[in-house]
Amino acid sequence: MTVGGLILTVIVAFAVTAVLTPLFRSVALLIGWEHRPDPKKWKRNANPHSVRIALGGGLTMFAGIIVSALVCSAVLLSPSQHQLIFVSLLFAACALLLGLYDDWRSPRPVVRLAFQAILGILTVSLLGWVKGLPIPLAIPITVFGVVGLMNSVNMMDNMDGIASGLMTLTMVGYALLGILTRNETVTSLSLMVAGATFGFWLYNRPPALIFMGDTGSLMLGYLLAVIGTISTWGEFPHWFGQLFAPLLLASVFITDTTFVVLWRWRHGLPVMQGDRNHTSHRLAVWLGHSEWRANFVLYAVQLFMNALAIVVATTEFPIALIAALLGFGGLIALGWRLWHVQMDSQSPQT
Repeated sequence: MTVGGLILTVIVAFAVTAVLTPLFRSVALLIGWEHRPDPKKWKRNANPHSVRIALGGGLTMFAGIIVSALVCSAVLLSPSQHQLIFVSLLFAACALLLGLYDDWRSPRPVVRLAFQAILGILTVSLLGWVKGLPIPLAIPITVFGVVGLMNSVNMMDNMDGIASGLMTLTMVGYALLGILTRNETVTSLSLMVAGATFGFWLYNRPPALIFMGDTGSLMLGYLLAVIGTISTWGEFPHWFGQLFAPLLLASVFITDTTFVVLWRWRHGLPVMQGDRNHTSHRLAVWLGHSEWRANFVLYAVQLFMNALAIVVATTEFPIALIAALLGFGGLIALGWRLWHVQMDSQSPQT
């Protein structure tokens, strides 16, 4: 794909999403599809939003991705790459519908997990699995990755601008990884998602005017899992880069999920019950109760992981190992520090 083609892919996804999002917000508010704080999770007068917040922003992001795919990939990619992208988007549409149902009906967690597992199995059956591992190990890891990352993005969508901003930066990292490893499918699909999430971020950054809801977070989580899987199909100098470069790019989402699950398990809380102990909440408290500061710190961490992932993917094994250890060690250190942040009673839960 040419540089012009890559730029077109981003611009189309961004423009469609940026134009549709405010229009969709008006319609959503008109029909009453808006965020209503749960009184069990919010203290009186603690809601930081001074305006009505529309839901369903995931629909506008998906529209941007689809239009970009229709306009760009059919012309710029080979038939096999074109087919792979549209099968991925078909399954992403299934994830979006699951999220839409979740937003409207709030099914039991076990029901949602069952559908996610089915989607993971279909992904392995019709798209493929992580390369660089024995097939008996790669297949369950891929299924687990689909389920895990769908929930990771869903859980990371807990503060204005966090999930949409991190997804934009993560997709930029995957796009660069695709360029360096001669994986055009990853590059083009990543840029479609990056353009759409950035177009949405303009209205989702603090203070948010619209939320993506489970409609968006489950769809984005699925695409993150698929792109991470396909990125292992590129040309790497060694198996370590093939496996750990994609993992580093998704590691900020994985870290938050691991942190939250460990916290709830340690304190005897239900794993699927929302609380205010995410990395973003604790960063905001630690940095003076500022959502913007928490956003920028997590963005900076993601950019650092992007850089380390590129090092891991392109250098010889000893250097790649050091870079990976630096990245994972840094995330563990950050998690340890945030674990000991004292949360006040006025911090909102999500």
